[in-house]
Amino acid sequence: MELIKVKGYTLSDEQTIPIINNDKYELIIAGAGSGKSLMLVGKVKYLLEKCLFKPNEICCLTFTNEAVNSLKNKIKEETNIDIEVYTFHKLALNILKKSNKSYEIIDPNTLSNIIDMFFNTKCMNNKLLINYLYKYYKIRFINKEKRLNNIINSNKINKLKKNIHSFLTYILSSDISFPNINKLDIPLILSYAIYNIYISELNSSNYIDFNTMLSKAKDIIDNKKLSIPYKIFIVDEFQDTSKPRFDFLLSLSKVNDAYLTFVGDDFQSIYGFEGTNLDLFINLNKYLDNLKIYYLNKTFRNSNELIQVAGSFVMKNSYQIKKNLISDKRIKYPIEIIYFSNYKTILNKVFKLIPLNKEVMILGRNNYDINKFNLYNIKHNYKYYTVHKSKGLESDYVILINMQNSMHGFPTKINNKLLGLVKDKESYPYEEERRLFYVGLTRTKNKVYILVNRNNPSVFIKEIKNNRSVKIRHFY
Repeated sequence: MELIKVKGYTLSDEQTIPIINNDKYELIIAGAGSGKSLMLVGKVKYLLEKCLFKPNEICCLTFTNEAVNSLKNKIKEETNIDIEVYTFHKLALNILKKSNKSYEIIDPNTLSNIIDMFFNTKCMNNKLLINYLYKYYKIRFINKEKRLNNIINSNKINKLKKNIHSFLTYILSSDISFPNINKLDIPLILSYAIYNIYISELNSSNYIDFNTMLSKAKDIIDNKKLSIPYKIFIVDEFQDTSKPRFDFLLSLSKVNDAYLTFVGDDFQSIYGFEGTNLDLFINLNKYLDNLKIYYLNKTFRNSNELIQVAGSFVMKNSYQIKKNLISDKRIKYPIEIIYFSNYKTILNKVFKLIPLNKEVMILGRNNYDINKFNLYNIKHNYKYYTVHKSKGLESDYVILINMQNSMHGFPTKINNKLLGLVKDKESYPYEEERRLFYVGLTRTKNKVYILVNRNNPSVFIKEIKNNRSVKIRHFY
């Protein structure tokens, strides 16, 4: 077998085989910490060295501007060649520009602003609507003179606004029709009114948003109004793909009958609220004939003990693709559950378990989770991202907080009934929250410390606490 080196590392057989086979359509299922980035760079390097494709015929796609810059720089460092790397939307915008179509991108905050305007203006000036909201949500208020403000600014209405935003974002990013209106369903009626205001705003000034950007670029490609040089597309983080993104890619691939390489991990699909369609990943062979599937099962980040706990946890959902995750690294107790009762002192005590010269990542389910804790007299190099924002990152040690059984705990029990009208019902309880927990566990190179309020432990803690690789501590 040929040896492929990237950054001085020789790629493993698992990483090399899908590169040298170079199948027309291939899905590479890459477990957490399995050297996915090295493999991606190695693939581009191999294609160029073997003259299988010219530089301008290769297009890499990923999901954030940060990921684009990272992958582009890694390829340039290894090959000294600039390869085109885009987000889906940046490539779509590029196509629109080359076709001489003139559009202005709408402010990403427009939907939020319209929702605020609708409640603060239209609702405030409509007594019938205000009364509906008052009765529907059974909102209590003390000062009758401030009744309108009390209703509009109540916690229940703020929650409704967030739910409407999530609901409409999902509809727009999934490119699905608005559900049938039930006259008695006040939140749905309000959502429909806001949806129409947003669509009117788009159409009135020749605006496009990230979603219409894809559909308009797809129309240009389908109508053969623009030549496309790409003969191979390499898609990173494929588990986060929505149906509109996938349809756009298929149209692009048909121009030159292009090769398609997809890389990702269904265990790490955590953006369902943005229209991600996991069925595209799990059942990709339904969409592409003669698809070859490869696995990167060996992790270079996590210990074997940790990956077994995390893998078996997420694979309890039979819908997830079964994997044989392995590692050469051994740590007897890579997961420590720490029961505590005092929020003010617990983090200080946990940091004493971690060597001073190591990086630490504190992860919560929500942005505000860290606010419960005191971070004082800590000399370590630490940072706080939510678990969602930690995806793709790693740290020497991880501390998971807010592992409690509550509405805003982990797993979250927040139920957006509006989203339930358009999203498929989960095939397993807390399906996406399980994947999110898997992501949190696998960010560590060494140990994960999980902080659990002893009076109210998360159902996830109850599930893993008896595993022989999990250690229990009690801090008072």
